[in-house]
Amino acid sequence: MKEFLQKAWLFGAGVFEFTKEKVEELVQEMVRRGEISQKESPETVKEFLAKAQEAQTALVERVKGMVNKALAEAKPALAADLEALEKRLAALEEEVRKLKEDG
Repeated sequence: MKEFLQKAWLFGAGVFEFTKEKVEELVQEMVRRGEISQKESPETVKEFLAKAQEAQTALVERVKGMVNKALAEAKPALAADLEALEKRLAALEEEVRKLKEDG
């Protein structure tokens, strides 16, 4: 029973990998335990899948937010920044080369 409840909680939290087959197994276990009727099982499967999808979407959005926050704090160099630095470096190298030739 404890394992079943833990799986149900993890599933609801979006942590448990969910496939239609696994959801149906979970719901059939609930039917066997008398927690829901066989008549209620198709609707329960739909509800579980919808909740899992919502939890997964929320988790993805939360992770995206955390990644964006980390990137904003880290302030990584962008491709355009690197390209501008390469151009400045090339110009400086050219200027040094000219100074060496003149001097």
